[in-house]
Amino acid sequence: MTHDLLTLAAAGFVAGLAVAMPLGAVGLLILRESMAQGLRSGLAAAAGVASVDLVYCAVAVGVGAYFVDALQPWMTTIGVVSGVVIIGIGVTLLRDALRPPAIEAGETVAGRPWRIYARFVGLTALNPATVVYFLALAGVVTTVTTAAYGPAVFVVAAGVASLLWQAGLAIAGAAIGARVSPRIVRALGLAAAVAVIALGLAAIAAALAA
Repeated sequence: MTHDLLTLAAAGFVAGLAVAMPLGAVGLLILRESMAQGLRSGLAAAAGVASVDLVYCAVAVGVGAYFVDALQPWMTTIGVVSGVVIIGIGVTLLRDALRPPAIEAGETVAGRPWRIYARFVGLTALNPATVVYFLALAGVVTTVTTAAYGPAVFVVAAGVASLLWQAGLAIAGAAIGARVSPRIVRALGLAAAVAVIALGLAAIAAALAA
C-alpha cells in the first residue's frame, strides 16, 4: 500500500511538472510580473496559477468522467467564449505593455498581491488545455491504487509540483529583473501579451474544429 501511494505521489508530481514546465503565455507573464513588480507580485501570480492546477486536477480525478459528459454538448460554446475572454485579457495586457514605463510610489499598496493572484487565477482557469491534460491523466489514479486517499495524494503532489515550478519562475524573474533594463521588461510584457492573444485564438480554433 505504501509503495502504491509513493508511486502515485511520484506520478502526481510528474503530472504537475509536465503541465507547468512548458514556458507558454502564463509562464512569460509570471516572469514579467516578477521582473517588473518584484518577487512578492511574482509569487502571487505563481500561487494563482498553481491554485488552478490543483483545483482542475482535483476535479479531473474526482468527477472527471461525469463532468465531461455533462458539458459535452456545450464544449464548443465554452471553448469559443473562453477564447474570446482570453483574447480580451491579452489585448488589455498589450495595452498596458505599450504604455510608457512609470514607477509610482504607491505601486505596492496593501492587497495588490491578491489582485494579481485573482488575475492569474482567471487567466489560467480559462485555458481549456489544463483541464483536458489532467482529465487524460486521471486514469492513473484508479490503475495504481484502490486506497480511498490515493486520489488526494495524486492531487496534492501535482499541486505542489506546479507551485514549486511557478515559484521558481517568479524567483528567476525577480533575479533577472534586477539586472535588465526597463526596455527588456517591456519587451517581455509585449511578448507575453501577444502569446496570450495567440492562446485565445488557438482556443477558439480548437473549439470550432471539434
